[in-house]
Amino acid sequence: MDNKISFIAGWALTTVTTISLMGVFRAALLGLIGGFFGLFGKEVYFYVKAEIKKQLPKAKAWLHIKIENLKLKLKKRKSNGDKD
Repeated sequence: MDNKISFIAGWALTTVTTISLMGVFRAALLGLIGGFFGLFGKEVYFYVKAEIKKQLPKAKAWLHIKIENLKLKLKKRKSNGDKD
C-alpha cells in the first residue's frame, strides 16, 4: 500500500511542477470543447435514429408492395408461357 501511495504522490508532484497554468487552461478548454461535441454528436445520432424508425414502416410497406407486384408479374408470365 505504501508503494501505491508513494507512486501516486510522486506522479502528482511531478505533474503539478511540470505543467504551466496555461497548460491547465488549455486542457480544460480542450475537455470542454470535446465534451460539447460529444454531446452534440450523441443528440444527432439519436435524432437520425428516430427519423429512420419513423420512415421504416413506410419502407416496409413499399417493399411489400414491390414484392407483391413482382409475384403478380411472374404469375402472368408463367400463365402466358403455358398458353403458347
